[in-house]
Amino acid sequence: MLCSNSRCGRTISFLPILSAVVALILTLIMGQAVFAQSSDSDPATTQVVVKLNPLLGATIEEINADYGTTTLKPLLNSAGIYLLQTPVGITAANLAGKMALDPRLLYAEPNFVGEAPEGAGRHTWGWGGEDSKPLASQYAIDLLGLPAAWELSRDGNPVVVAVLDSGVQLEHPALAGVWTETRYDFVDDDEDPQVVMASATDIAIGHGTHVAGIVHLVAPQAHIMPLRVLDTQARGDIFRLAEAIVYATDHGANVINMSLGTSEKSELLNEVTNQATALGVTVIAAAGNLNAKDRQFPAGNNCVLAVTAVDEGLRKADFANYGSWIDLAAPGVSIYSELPTNGYGWWSGTSMATPFVAGQAALIYSMNSRLNVRQIAELIVGTARTVDDANPDLRGKLGAGIPAVGVSLQRLQTGDLPQVGGVMSGSCLQLPATTVAVSNRDKDNVKMINESSQANNIFLPLIVQ
Repeated sequence: MLCSNSRCGRTISFLPILSAVVALILTLIMGQAVFAQSSDSDPATTQVVVKLNPLLGATIEEINADYGTTTLKPLLNSAGIYLLQTPVGITAANLAGKMALDPRLLYAEPNFVGEAPEGAGRHTWGWGGEDSKPLASQYAIDLLGLPAAWELSRDGNPVVVAVLDSGVQLEHPALAGVWTETRYDFVDDDEDPQVVMASATDIAIGHGTHVAGIVHLVAPQAHIMPLRVLDTQARGDIFRLAEAIVYATDHGANVINMSLGTSEKSELLNEVTNQATALGVTVIAAAGNLNAKDRQFPAGNNCVLAVTAVDEGLRKADFANYGSWIDLAAPGVSIYSELPTNGYGWWSGTSMATPFVAGQAALIYSMNSRLNVRQIAELIVGTARTVDDANPDLRGKLGAGIPAVGVSLQRLQTGDLPQVGGVMSGSCLQLPATTVAVSNRDKDNVKMINESSQANNIFLPLIVQ
């Protein structure tokens, strides 16, 4: 928390000494060295994200003066987080490494950017034309127990799922009635998240529509908030994603779906996902398509549910990531859903598995909007069916298994809520002490969440997946 003027008095008296020490450190570590500057404008090499340490009272102007950086933008509704342009001759990685040693900053990191794995041509989609019939007959419906879930959730409460992705086809006849009026394009910085394919190389153009369609399949009464964070090549940076997470939280999303990720652990993404969770938003992200055990982020963050993919036989998809950090394994092979323009198609990836869980979270919230995020996570994980028998070499590395959506709603209806240790720590329901003016979201909601937590003793290169 920021201290009052009276409490800051002693700290301020040390600022001249601190400034001198910092100046000396900068002289020693930067010297006259010249670093190679990327020839392009990739944010990962030319931009850094920093957060000011509020206890030391430094301003971003002072940071820019010392490092030669320029402020591009602040992260709205956040506590001292800024996107900075690096000076000519210094790469973001080098500069962030040096800035991380500065006590005036809580963290500094490059603005990571990555490319979509679908770009390699391995996990491409298949066009199904305008035929909607395969939607109702695909294996995922019975595998997840969706018919029972639909019957139980018929008259649920309003719920909003934010889909942070590559944009959507707003006029798709099967989805035109599900979008919220609140929407944004963080790539073009406007209020129209709909994109149009400019060339055959625009491999991610239908990704967001396909993901949103899966959410709609599971939770047909949910409203979907379309937020575009990836361009037509499925490229996006962590600052843009953080903006969308804060925006979704601030504008009433109950669930956030992120079918994307990065192998780089990001302090920024960890902070904004923790903040969203503390404010009552269930955050779900794809585990990645690298067939590797290494964590992907934000899926690997403590307060996010990580989803990998299995096929119709419950076997791990050949591309899907695995490991002890995985929470769930949902259908992700040859999933049929909406695609531009006005059509449908099959797509495989952990991107497709993730919205099945986001839809389940939406159904749970619609039945009981007073559950906190940890209770929702425990209900999803605690009713899942193990897939270890179908994957004997990966026991314990595919999370709790495949979601049982119908069973989870039946348990909710009877009040028999499972209590599962290790799914989500109590800190995920508490705002960080350094968070200031995090959101305009209803503060009574935050109060209710914190009270509920206490009553229950609950303590990037970005790539589409």
